[in-house]
Amino acid sequence: MTKIIIIILMHTIGDYFLQGSQLRKFKALKIPRLIEHVGIYTCFLILVSPLILELTFIQGLAFSLLNGILHLGIDYVTGKFKVKYFKTNESKYLATIGIDHTLHLLILIESYIILFPQAMNSFSPVFK
Repeated sequence: MTKIIIIILMHTIGDYFLQGSQLRKFKALKIPRLIEHVGIYTCFLILVSPLILELTFIQGLAFSLLNGILHLGIDYVTGKFKVKYFKTNESKYLATIGIDHTLHLLILIESYIILFPQAMNSFSPVFK
């Protein structure tokens, strides 16, 4: 359970706190901004996943790149809906944000469990 909480925190920091307001605003409108957003997110995962998820650098790199690519795809698709519903339908806009966030978390957690089942049950020395 600790690893899942760590993954949720990693996602929140990388997807929200490390992104500037301009980047958050324009990632759904401009492909270069989306790529910049995903680049920051992926680099953050590359840096922290070996440290706090008990992965080797290569494992962390593979985990991060896989999730970066999937993050790009999800944000591209959900970004189209966010733009469509931004001013026309608040409930659909908010639902799109919820779906986006849920998909990111499910993919992060599932990819970690599938790729590193042995690591799922261990505890990070950082949090002992």
